[in-house]
Amino acid sequence: MFELLSPPVLAVLFIIALAAGFVRGFSGFGFSAIVVASMSLVMDPFIIVTLAIIFELLTSLFQFKSVYPTMEKPVVAKLLIGAVVTMPIGVSLLVSLDIDIVRMVLSLFILTMCVLLLSGWTLNKKLGTVGQIGVGGISGFANSMAIGGLPVGLFLSAQDTKPHQFRANMIGYLFLLDLIGIMVLFWHGRVTMPVLVTAVMVLPAVLFGTYLGSRHFFNTPPASFKRLVIMLLIALSIIGLAKSFL
Repeated sequence: MFELLSPPVLAVLFIIALAAGFVRGFSGFGFSAIVVASMSLVMDPFIIVTLAIIFELLTSLFQFKSVYPTMEKPVVAKLLIGAVVTMPIGVSLLVSLDIDIVRMVLSLFILTMCVLLLSGWTLNKKLGTVGQIGVGGISGFANSMAIGGLPVGLFLSAQDTKPHQFRANMIGYLFLLDLIGIMVLFWHGRVTMPVLVTAVMVLPAVLFGTYLGSRHFFNTPPASFKRLVIMLLIALSIIGLAKSFL
């Protein structure tokens, strides 16, 4: 039974949520990966995943309207189709799979692809419907570990998506994905009153960090954005690998 966090743990979560909110506001993704990798060392992973998805969902509520006109809706829809199929499976299997091995394999894949992207490699031809649904399927399964944004971030970077569209696609996709995710977690009894109270207490840090990150995005030259996103993906992959061995 999850009880309210002690003041020291709550303070750490507050600081991490502020930093992760900044990353989310800037890039459109990465919040859950940072929070879960950091806080699962001192909290039940299931609890912190639930909290992270609640934070992501509430943050997206404040961003979705502004990014909706820029969002590539057909791309987001196809990604979501794949995620709808695999996310419930991922949550259901999470209790029986070795989460560290799954996280390690996915992190290694993303890390390898990021190195290729830094070398200048990109997809010469954009993925079609089947490919986009497949990426969404990988993302939906990965979101059971709160890292569903990483495969999609990699996919959009490889297609050389423009910064505003990249960020809008990520925010719009994760908003809709988290709507599904919160319903699946609610079905499994993971959304409890102590979790909701904790979310309300930490939410100001999340929103303030997101606000600061959003301001930084609009001051960043487009040429620098892709490189910063790839470096973020690499950092999150390394964090995921480290978490697998701890």
